[in-house]
Amino acid sequence: MQVIIEFPYSMWISKNTIRFSFKEEISHPNFYAVQAFNRFLKKQLRHDLVECVASYHTVTAYVKQRIDVDLLRRQWLDTQASTVIDDRTNRLLNIPVCYDEEFALDRQRVMDYTGLSFEDMKMLHMSKSYYVYLIGFLPGFPYLGELDSKLFVPRLEKPRASVSASSVGVGGGQTGIYPVDSPGGWNIIGKTPLELFNVNGKEPFLFELGDEVQFYEITKQQYWEMKSKGV
Repeated sequence: MQVIIEFPYSMWISKNTIRFSFKEEISHPNFYAVQAFNRFLKKQLRHDLVECVASYHTVTAYVKQRIDVDLLRRQWLDTQASTVIDDRTNRLLNIPVCYDEEFALDRQRVMDYTGLSFEDMKMLHMSKSYYVYLIGFLPGFPYLGELDSKLFVPRLEKPRASVSASSVGVGGGQTGIYPVDSPGGWNIIGKTPLELFNVNGKEPFLFELGDEVQFYEITKQQYWEMKSKGV
């Protein structure tokens, strides 16, 4: 897909830190624009760059010395004639989820807030694929978007002291999975038997930025069978 990406708004936030901001939204096109600009910065500033940190709509560059933003803008615009935003994701991951009420701790809260039956909620949650737009908060925690607007539910006003690893939650316009036991305020609607984070594994994280994720339902019996096999 050939697209022209405008040079993002830039602002120095410290002597050696500059932030570049795209449209403030969580979306698939925005994600790829940010990733394209992140790659561009790493290439153009390789001698002056300490680190680049990309988020939903910003790229923050930590540099050794102040850079010429006007020159960077001209370089970016010069590349746009040949810039291709690739909509293909790295991988498609099918994630099993048990929505049994034993695991769906916020089942009633989600139903009350959305007006949906739990069956309808499950179907909506599984009806589309999501993209890993961000990994953070916890090691390997995937922020997945975009959630169907009918499932938008605010996070808990008072976060839980502990949410068990592999719990699947929704919050605002996103869905996510807790990789480890942790405090948390997402609305928990199910649990996957998969292990998201293994510090001793060859690949410690299950998810990577850009992965496409599709959920499918399993029974509680299937959950425990898969769990016992360590899938």
